[in-house]
Amino acid sequence: MTLPPFFSGAILLFWGWQTGLLLFALPMALVLEGSRYVQTKWDLSQADFNRITDICTILLAGLAVFLLTTDASRVAMKVLKWLPAICFPLFAAQEYSLAGKIDIRALMLLARNKAVAADNRPRTIEISAPYAALCLLSAGTGNVKDGSFFIGLLLFTAWALWPQRSKRFSPTLWFLLLALIGGAGFGGQVGVYHLQKVAMKMVSHWWLTRNNDPFKRSTSMGDIGELKLSDRIVFRVTPEDKPFQPVLLRESSYNLYRGTTWHASPAQFTDVTAEKDQTTWNLQADPGSGKSFTIWSPLKRGKGMLTLPLGTYRLRDLPVSRLQKTPLGAVKVEDGPGLIGYQVNYNLDVTGDLPPSEKDLIIPPEELPAVQQIIEELHLQSKEPEEIIPALADFFQNEFNYSLKLRAAEQGRTSLATFLLTSRAGHCEYFATATVLLLRACGIPARYATGWSAHEQSTLGNQIVVRTRHAHAWTLVYMNGIWHNLDTTSSSWIELEDAAASNMHFFQDMWSFMIFKFSQWRWGTDEGILKKWWWVLLIPLIIILAKRLQAGRKIQRVQTNTKKKTGQNQQEESLFYRIEDRLKELGFERNPWEPPLSWIRRMKATSSLNIIPDSIRPCLTLYYQGRFGKNGLTETQQVQLENEVDTVLQALQKGVKNKAEEA
Repeated sequence: MTLPPFFSGAILLFWGWQTGLLLFALPMALVLEGSRYVQTKWDLSQADFNRITDICTILLAGLAVFLLTTDASRVAMKVLKWLPAICFPLFAAQEYSLAGKIDIRALMLLARNKAVAADNRPRTIEISAPYAALCLLSAGTGNVKDGSFFIGLLLFTAWALWPQRSKRFSPTLWFLLLALIGGAGFGGQVGVYHLQKVAMKMVSHWWLTRNNDPFKRSTSMGDIGELKLSDRIVFRVTPEDKPFQPVLLRESSYNLYRGTTWHASPAQFTDVTAEKDQTTWNLQADPGSGKSFTIWSPLKRGKGMLTLPLGTYRLRDLPVSRLQKTPLGAVKVEDGPGLIGYQVNYNLDVTGDLPPSEKDLIIPPEELPAVQQIIEELHLQSKEPEEIIPALADFFQNEFNYSLKLRAAEQGRTSLATFLLTSRAGHCEYFATATVLLLRACGIPARYATGWSAHEQSTLGNQIVVRTRHAHAWTLVYMNGIWHNLDTTSSSWIELEDAAASNMHFFQDMWSFMIFKFSQWRWGTDEGILKKWWWVLLIPLIIILAKRLQAGRKIQRVQTNTKKKTGQNQQEESLFYRIEDRLKELGFERNPWEPPLSWIRRMKATSSLNIIPDSIRPCLTLYYQGRFGKNGLTETQQVQLENEVDTVLQALQKGVKNKAEEA
């Protein structure tokens, strides 16, 4: 497909405008359109196009390395953004070549030699149209939301197709159909965009990193109990204060309990605006003082839930493009690197969670009998709120055991009622849920929280490691105008789980630590070292490029019969020098810079003596073949050269004698 004049330059400028790379697009467009006015064209060979393709490949690999080591989020989109610039040398070579086309075998990097061996006939293509399509595709990565991209797409499509239109139909009908197709496409794109937003809201809780759901929690399913069966390290904490005090890191909290499921209401996420540096996020007002530490956590596909202590008011060094939170304290991020290391500033005396409402006092009717029985047993109805909390803490510590092996619910009782009245053994989900309902029965607002307990000091890296089995559930209680953590789970749970840990966990920790350090290097979070030295990774690419270019200049030498050929050369030169010496004696001396053939021509043209025989021509031909030919002279040709030299010398002697007699 032949594109209209100036189409390629215009589409390059459009790409630069949409992506913010106009500074690059302008000279590229000038170089490209300049080929129309430059009279000189280059006769580029297949090998030349091969090398230019190799250069483009090296540029692409170098860009990928640079992006992966400096800003790894959305690498594919950023590479696509730069593809017109990377492929520009190949397109420019086509425009400035005599052929005006490219042999498709130049693009076959891996099968280039096989393709040439299989079929030596050139298979040329003209890449103007594919390059224009690439520019439009790359321009879309600019994500300009004012409609200019879609208008430009429609205009360039019309410009390219106008020369190809059928002359049987009127231009008016052609433009009307094109406008109809463009309008339908734009409407469909807007519809898909809004449908995507609705779908993302409906399934947003499905993509959370560790399968945690901020909208509901089921204790009967034993979600946290299942997590406690693994020693895998989930994330790490680098403390700033020593000794480090164990801390509860919340991921989600809930206020409605139905059946065996906890729900969050309201659960809508709202956006938080980043500060000017784009890595600092203020979740609530700065209280003026607080504690801090750094959390190292992986993100799956750049998304995930953050684990934060209660009272978090600021996050620093968090390189994500979007952060959202719910009124109940869940925080999620999007468009981040594979590993984030963010500093948490918090103060347990302030919380930004939604104040209590009537939802924080609701008790399911099926749980009310067991709850009332415990309240009467502990005489909580006659105690003040300040007395109720320690009474419940003592009750669960002294009367209950921690266990991951749950007893089946008794007939006529719920699982929670069986836990409170009969088995009195369970894991943290049961302790937390029971505490919430007992506090509510006493008129104290309470919520259910899930997250992690950070308490294990690692011998590797001077960090606190948080394992999958450190997943935890606890209670949030509202006292004195703020929300407080209340963990009534039997304190033996940590010792019991440590004792049940695998004996191989040290080797697992070693492997996890190496993966962590590699991830720091991979995502450029290790004190910026990689950002300073990313160019070192380009050295192998530069060496490969240099070798490719050098290989094109090499001439392979044939090593066959080298010694034999050298000896023949010396003999052939000595034979011809016999003629040269004789002519020198006769006054026909050859200049040092003068080739033998030019010397012979000069003598015949300038000498008044006609003594140079014509037989010197075949002698000189054999001399050149033996001196500069690939394989030298055969034995027969060598004998022929000797005979020719003797013939020339005899002719010279005869010519001199005749001239003397005439004189």
